[in-house]
Amino acid sequence: MQLPEMVRLVGKINGEDRVYMEDYVYTYLHDLKLDQEKIPIRVALFGHVYCTEDRKIYMIYGAASVIEELEYGRDEEQVRKDFFEEYELIGYVNIFGKKQEWPGKKNGYYIFYEANEPMQNYLIARFERKKRSPDIIEKTTFSLGDTIKRLFYGVGILLLTLAVTSINDYDKMYGFVEVAGRAVIMEESNR
Repeated sequence: MQLPEMVRLVGKINGEDRVYMEDYVYTYLHDLKLDQEKIPIRVALFGHVYCTEDRKIYMIYGAASVIEELEYGRDEEQVRKDFFEEYELIGYVNIFGKKQEWPGKKNGYYIFYEANEPMQNYLIARFERKKRSPDIIEKTTFSLGDTIKRLFYGVGILLLTLAVTSINDYDKMYGFVEVAGRAVIMEESNR
């Protein structure tokens, strides 16, 4: 086991266990906690756990939202096989609003920076999947009042078109357009 060279300490290290979390994983977890619609969120962690005589060292290289993956028909093991095959499922993160709980969180942890192609590939695939199938399909609904307003405007446009095509006298046409314009303005002011 070789510890990462580029690390940043978050919090204070008090306990025996050490948690090292790759930066893409940290960013993903941070973004998930901002997604208030899916709270609480359970996230599977992938990496390695090393045991020494006096402590456990958690090296976290990947993470995936359990609920989100289940929505697409994949469990943690399938996600591990598809993206994090070289790692093991080592635990879970529970995200509740602004709180996140994972091994070592209350005792501080390290964020490390190194190339992490598996997590990068997972994030790209997740982005592409969300882009292809949006969560919310907008449905247009009309109330009776909206329908009547739309019908009124449609009839107004139809009458205006008929008037322009049937009246050849410019003065008569101008008078009609002026009256129709006042009717539209009066209708808009009644809203």
